[in-house]
Amino acid sequence: MTFFCETQKQIIFTKLYVPVSAATILMNMFFIYCMFSSQDGSEICQKPPLNVLFGSLIGCNLLLNICNLLFVMYDFVDVPIRMYIISSALIMYAMRTSVTASLGVNVFYYFQIVPARHPCLIWLKTHIKLFMYLMLFFDRFFFLFSFFLHAIPSRVFISVVYFNSSSIPNYNTDGLIVRYNLLLTDFSLRCSYFWCCLGIMLASNTATAHYLWRHVKSMEGNSGSALRYRKQKRVTILSITQTVLFFFCSGWLMADELIYRFDLVLFDPSGHILCSVLVFYSFGTTIILGLGQSKFRLRAVDFVKKLVRLSYEVHESE
Repeated sequence: MTFFCETQKQIIFTKLYVPVSAATILMNMFFIYCMFSSQDGSEICQKPPLNVLFGSLIGCNLLLNICNLLFVMYDFVDVPIRMYIISSALIMYAMRTSVTASLGVNVFYYFQIVPARHPCLIWLKTHIKLFMYLMLFFDRFFFLFSFFLHAIPSRVFISVVYFNSSSIPNYNTDGLIVRYNLLLTDFSLRCSYFWCCLGIMLASNTATAHYLWRHVKSMEGNSGSALRYRKQKRVTILSITQTVLFFFCSGWLMADELIYRFDLVLFDPSGHILCSVLVFYSFGTTIILGLGQSKFRLRAVDFVKKLVRLSYEVHESE
């Protein structure tokens, strides 16, 4: 009976998030095409650092959803447990690094919309490229530690600890202690990072929304300013939506890890709910990216028109 229920659950979750993952992969591949091609043959790739941020975000979305489809295959095909662990670590790595790319986009648009007045903000705006590149580099390096911690067996860490020691390690006890301490340190650092990112997102979005609200009346009657205001308002609304997605997804991740680490309750032993949260976060991020960039929207509309025209021509020929 338990096996039957578990199989039914696997089928339900497979039907739920496999189409979402497939759609997310196709959309991100379309974004890559849009970034490096145009209708007239000219390059339409965004200028730095936006192209780096978008490329990082798209790459993370692709990696997350490809690994999620692998997890679906793991439910029906026997694979080594090491493959399962590495794929799980890759999914978490992709999700966490995508957060930094989203944060970078939020901060970049904040500096593009709101005039910098404080000397520190002026310096950051002047060196925005360097700041974004350092942030992405630190992010990758920071989360690589978490990736290796979850993907590498415990005895590797013990061998490093006792490399210059004359004592003989006990892998059954020392391995658990060292790994527990490393996991606890990693979890504490990631929680601090989560609150730091959330605070920066809330501060930048609040400041941008307040600035636009104060300048609504001054833009009325000016068609050019009104058009710019609508664009800035759309970017701000999408940034706020991205912040809400980040809050719920990261909050779920922390709660799920706390439940797992402290054995509070057997809530999601198969990880299907966690994968669903990550998949829908990636899907929402992809939708926001497509709606926020006019080049992606226009190319998507043009692509749909061509498909409709092609289907109409095929129908007429029949």
